[in-house]
Amino acid sequence: MKPLLLLLCTLCCVLANGDPLVVQTAQGKIRGSIVKTYTDKDVISFRGVRYAEAPIGENRFQPPVPLKPWEGIRDATEDGSICSQPYIDNTSEDCLFLNVYTKTLNGHQPVMVFFHQGGFITGTGYSRIAGPRYLLDKDVVLVTLNYRLGPLGFLSTEDGVVRGNNGMKDQVTALRWVKQNIARFGGDPNAVTIFGNSAGGASVMYHMMSPMSKGLFIRAVAQSGSALAGWAINRNPKALVTRLADLLNCTGSTSQQIYTCLKSLPA
Repeated sequence: MKPLLLLLCTLCCVLANGDPLVVQTAQGKIRGSIVKTYTDKDVISFRGVRYAEAPIGENRFQPPVPLKPWEGIRDATEDGSICSQPYIDNTSEDCLFLNVYTKTLNGHQPVMVFFHQGGFITGTGYSRIAGPRYLLDKDVVLVTLNYRLGPLGFLSTEDGVVRGNNGMKDQVTALRWVKQNIARFGGDPNAVTIFGNSAGGASVMYHMMSPMSKGLFIRAVAQSGSALAGWAINRNPKALVTRLADLLNCTGSTSQQIYTCLKSLPA
């Protein structure tokens, strides 16, 4: 009788506590998994977490759309799609995902948000490239993310049709997601450090200057990248729009006509 009573008590505790790998975010529930650091320490991993609606269809070339709530539990055990870019197969325009790595869901640890490299043309926050194997030996919560790249992320018609810098706006949206949700993953929303290398380093500097990023982080580390680097600044965006439109046979005399054509093409 006693073993049965013990089993029932254990079952009741499990049911009361719920799944220890399920987190209730502001938008809905997600289920993570356990991964390891290089010293074999357990890390709770949440991968492929949407932080904005898919930037497809009418949302192409537009600022990120806030994420809508969902019912049920979404799987967060695999990386989300890599953003469309050259040189890599199996990419997708639907790519606004982030990863969260934490050692405990009940802590109040400082948070580090990583922006990847790639000259704003290539790169990803994929776990095999920007994972927790080393950093999570320290007492931090790590967030990595994808943001739109190339024309899909940085096209600008220099008017109200396509305002541009949507890849940077993706990053801001991810930082807002962190501010809103990271306490549920054991992180301190008031102790966020942003860091990155190459294009990620330039991104860090842009966030330091942008009023859109105000209040979303308190520390910044820019590695081997600068906002003043030649590759980090598009000095003639309208000319690039014209060139892209010519290459893709999107003829038109106005920004709206070119935008409508580019929006209709496959990624």
